[in-house]
Amino acid sequence: MTGAILTERLQLASVGTCDVASACDLLHMPELRRYLCDDALVAREAVAAWIAESVDPSSVTRYWRITTAADGFVGLIGLKPPSTATLALRAIGWRSLELVVALDPRHWGRGLAAEAIAAVVEHGLSDGVTFAVLGAVDEPNERSHRLMVRCGFAELGRVAGPVYPIVVYERSV
Repeated sequence: MTGAILTERLQLASVGTCDVASACDLLHMPELRRYLCDDALVAREAVAAWIAESVDPSSVTRYWRITTAADGFVGLIGLKPPSTATLALRAIGWRSLELVVALDPRHWGRGLAAEAIAAVVEHGLSDGVTFAVLGAVDEPNERSHRLMVRCGFAELGRVAGPVYPIVVYERSV
């Protein structure tokens, strides 16, 4: 699951080690950090490790940088093995991937996240192995709940999270 994915307005290109600084800047934005990182500043070394895992050909984790022709880099999107929270609700974790998306808040409300999610989910579910793509959303994150529903995900259940309860969504083949 590597390479570029093109949509009407976006280019999703596989991340590389050159993307660590941009990814850190994005994940340190308060609007993203609040829910995506449990309001903690993620260390540069952790971001570098995530990217290294994504470029490892033996890993199922894949991250893509989201770019537009007009604005350049606007975010990140990825598929990774299910987290503990999602595995609590989906026993077939070995056939599931978990969605991660981080879009620069200056680009919210334009449908870019939904467009990126649609492309990545289609890509992930087309591999002949993956049964479901899961999304974990902190309970108070109303914007992300609406996005999951708009992208065709159904609520699978709720689990305890480190800061807030987590609502787990699923989209399957």
